[in-house]
Amino acid sequence: MNKRLIIFALCGLMGLVFASCSRPSIVGTWVEPAVEGSYLGEVGFTLLENGEVVSINTGFREYKSWEKVGDKLILNGVTNGTTQSSFADTNNIISLNDSLLVIGQDGYSVTYHRK
Repeated sequence: MNKRLIIFALCGLMGLVFASCSRPSIVGTWVEPAVEGSYLGEVGFTLLENGEVVSINTGFREYKSWEKVGDKLILNGVTNGTTQSSFADTNNIISLNDSLLVIGQDGYSVTYHRK
């Protein structure tokens, strides 16, 4: 009886390990589709493995670095305008799969598509 319980527990643990390995990676290029009539085109960012961010048509906000803490995505950057200031956007990761990333804060969300 005890051997069966141990085997059952080990199988369950292995299942959890394999399930956690199959989670999609947040690393990659994420864009919002271009808004009709917009001159910017796609807007978004590329999250690099090393924690850096490449901004894509983000206007005066330039992302510099990122980190994922639990279910939060923190984007750090600078605003480029008449004055330059640093910012940190802390977003809830609402949904993440191989093709979509939905992040949001304070009741507002943005859906990005993997490119």
